[in-house]
Amino acid sequence: MQQITININPSIYEHIMFFLRNLPKNLVDIQTQTIKKKPSQSSGSKAFGLLNGKIKDPVAWQKAIREESDRDIYQDFQR
Repeated sequence: MQQITININPSIYEHIMFFLRNLPKNLVDIQTQTIKKKPSQSSGSKAFGLLNGKIKDPVAWQKAIREESDRDIYQDFQR
């Protein structure tokens, strides 16, 4: 037997599995493994896109921008 590993988009997963399940059982051994995203991919711990490599700590940068923006807004109301 030969072995292949493929990463499949969830939108076509059921179609691929339907096809594989309909092949003769003595010719195909189906083993599935669900891959979960790493926490760093979903938590935004790294800057990406235009900010990639320019901002060392995106969370601290965002907080500083918000504080600066809030300070400017409150100064307008105090006048």
